[in-house]
Amino acid sequence: MRKYCQSLEKNIKVHKYSTRRKMGIHVKLHNTEVYKKSVINMGTKVYNNLPGFIKEISDYKAFKKELKLFLLHHSFYSVEEFVSS
Repeated sequence: MRKYCQSLEKNIKVHKYSTRRKMGIHVKLHNTEVYKKSVINMGTKVYNNLPGFIKEISDYKAFKKELKLFLLHHSFYSVEEFVSS
């Protein structure tokens, strides 16, 4: 997800409102369960819920290392639990 972040649409391009999530990746509406469970949809939700200090890391290897440490220190048992926290 991190590698493709630049090619995905940001919330600020979808609407002009100044919200807290304006720099987040836009989560597209879905009509099917297949898209709801797809990698692009779940990856977008997970990436948007990462702490800001992790998303600001520009080096890919450093990003992976910090993400791994974050996930090891916070025990999430499902993607839904992570997204809802």
